[in-house]
Amino acid sequence: MPNTNAPIGVVILARHGDRAGFYQNPTSYSASDTAVTPLGEQQLFQVGSLVRNIYAGSDPTRAISGLSNTTFDGFKINSTADAGGEGSVIYDSALAFWQGFYPPRTDISNITLANGTVVTSPLGGYQYVQVNTVMPDDDIDFEPWTNCAVWPNRTTELYASPEWTARADQDKDLLDLIKSSGLVGNRTVTMANAYNVWDYMNVNSIHNATYAAELNATGQDVLARAHDLANFHEYRLFTDSTPGGLGNIPGRAILSRIIASMQQFTATGNQVVISHMHASYKPFLSIFNMTQVAAATNPSLPNPYGMVDYASAAVFEVRPGGSGASGHDVRFGFRNGSSTDSDFTYIPLFGSNDVDVDLNTFASNLDPYIIPNNTAWCTLCSNNGSVPACSEWALTQQYETLATKYEKIADGHFTSVGSGFIGAAVTIFVGLAVLGLMRALGFVSFGKRSKQNYGDRYPLTDQQSYKGSVANSQL
Repeated sequence: MPNTNAPIGVVILARHGDRAGFYQNPTSYSASDTAVTPLGEQQLFQVGSLVRNIYAGSDPTRAISGLSNTTFDGFKINSTADAGGEGSVIYDSALAFWQGFYPPRTDISNITLANGTVVTSPLGGYQYVQVNTVMPDDDIDFEPWTNCAVWPNRTTELYASPEWTARADQDKDLLDLIKSSGLVGNRTVTMANAYNVWDYMNVNSIHNATYAAELNATGQDVLARAHDLANFHEYRLFTDSTPGGLGNIPGRAILSRIIASMQQFTATGNQVVISHMHASYKPFLSIFNMTQVAAATNPSLPNPYGMVDYASAAVFEVRPGGSGASGHDVRFGFRNGSSTDSDFTYIPLFGSNDVDVDLNTFASNLDPYIIPNNTAWCTLCSNNGSVPACSEWALTQQYETLATKYEKIADGHFTSVGSGFIGAAVTIFVGLAVLGLMRALGFVSFGKRSKQNYGDRYPLTDQQSYKGSVANSQL
C-alpha cells in the first residue's frame, strides 16, 4: 500500500529547455557552447510552477512542511546546475525553473527611505535564487565522461561493434537521403555521428520555417527516423548491461549526490528540503537503466530507451513512516517535457510493483556502483595522473610504492635500527613531497601571506558533494 505521508524532502533532476544549435564530438563527447531560447525559458518556468504547486501547494499529502509558497529560503533549498559542455544553457534553464517556483513578490517590492524616497525592487520584486554551478574541471558529478581517459575507447569500440554495423545497414537509406538532400549542412552523415545529425535537424525544424518546409517536402518521416536513430545511439553509449558498467557513468556519478541528499533529509537538525540538480539528458538514461525504470510496465516511461525531452524532470521523494529499516520511503516520479500530463507519473523501482522503496534499500541497491569520490573516478577512468584531479592520487600511489620498495631493501640489507632510520627518512620525504604538492595547489601556505586576495581556488563546498578539482585538459 502506498505511503500516504507527505514528503519531508525531494530531489529534483531536471533537463535544460529548448536551445540553439549544438555539437558533440562523437568520440570524446567534448561539446560546443549553446544558448537557451525563450521557448526553453518558458518550458522551465512552467515546470517550476508545476513543482511549486505540488511541494509548496495546498495538498497536505504532497506538500513539504515549512516550504514557503511565496518566498525563497536559501536554508531550505540547495540548487546546482551543470555549467560545462553546453555552456550556460543548463544554468539559465535552472534560473527559469526557479522563476516559475518563486516568481517576483510584488507585495514587498517597495520600501520608503527615511528621506521619503520610495525605492522599487528591480523586475517587480524578482527573487534572487542562488544556483551553484559545477564545471567538469571542478567536480565530476555532472559530466564524468569528460576527461575520462577510457571513454573514447568505449565509443570507438561501440561504433565498430556488430550491433552498430547492423543498425547502420538497416538505416542506410535514411542516412543516404539525409546526405544527398543536404539537410544537415556540412555535418558528417554517418552512424557514428547520428546524434549530431538529428540534433541539427531538430533544432532547425523548431526555429527555421524555411528549413521545416524543406524537411516536410521530403515526403518521408525523416525527422522521426533520425530521432529514433539518435535514441539508439545515445542509449547504448550512456547505459550498460550491468549497473557498474562504464556506460552508466553519468548515473553512477550523480547518484552519489542524489543518495547523499536524500539521506540528508532524514538527518537531525537538517533544514534542506529540496535538492535541485539541473543537467543534460545523459544522467536520465543511465539512472533509468540502473534502477530498472526503463523496464517498468505498470506504468511505463513514455520513451524508456530514448533521450528525455527538453525540460523533463524526475523527482525522488522521501517520505517518513516507511515499513523498512530506515523508516523512510523513496518514491520516484517522472514527467517528460513534451507530455500533456501536468503531473508526475510514479514508477516502481528495481522491478518492484510498489511505488515506494525503503531508503536504505534504495541506497544499498546502488551503493556498489556509484562513484563516491575522485579516487574512484580516477581508477575507473585509468587517468593515472593525466588530469590534476588524479595527479595527487597518482603521486601518493607512487610514493607508497617507493616507500614499500625501500622498506624491503632496508629489511634485506640493514639491521632493524638501520631499517628504522631509512623508513623514517622515506616517510619524511613522502610527507614533504605531499606537503609541497598541497602548497602548490593552494591548500596550505608558508611565511607571510600576500595582501592580494586570490579567492577560493576550490569553491565547491556542498556537504558530501565536493569531489576535488579536474583541470582544463582535453583528451
